[in-house]
Amino acid sequence: MKIQFIKFTVFYTWALVLCLFLLFSSSCARGIKETRLSQEDPSFSMIIASDSSEFKDSIRNRIVRHYQDHGNIEIINIKRLKAINPLDYDVVLIIDTTLAWSGFNPSLNTFLKANEYKKNVVVFMTAADPDWTYSYQGVDAITSASVLENIDVKFEEIRQQIDRRLNLPGDTIKPAS
Repeated sequence: MKIQFIKFTVFYTWALVLCLFLLFSSSCARGIKETRLSQEDPSFSMIIASDSSEFKDSIRNRIVRHYQDHGNIEIINIKRLKAINPLDYDVVLIIDTTLAWSGFNPSLNTFLKANEYKKNVVVFMTAADPDWTYSYQGVDAITSASVLENIDVKFEEIRQQIDRRLNLPGDTIKPAS
């Protein structure tokens, strides 16, 4: 009787853990609307591979508004990252969530391992720990807790990294009106 109770308890504990994991992962990895913004005479091309949350959507939308009048911008779901050739773009911006057990998610890990050229890659990761920092495969991630009050600071950090990849001095590109 005692062994059956233990098996029963272990089974339901694992079932609960699995349900919570599925619930958590489905709520954190919402899809994004994939889109392409093209200019007649673009000065650069940028791809943004992202998942979605209120915080990440705000950052991504602000980046797009800032650069949309000056270059071609493509926005894709983070799961399609492995199909990206970084040499096809002047900037590859990756906006993702940190997974506690592995740091970067599998899509990002695969992308970074598969591509030797990473000089044009900017990674922005959200994490529960606001002081967390991460570097992988030669790429230093900009990190932040998903706190809406941090949007201005994190946008500025990301913008500076993008401008460096585009060889722009200071705030050369003015945001779209």
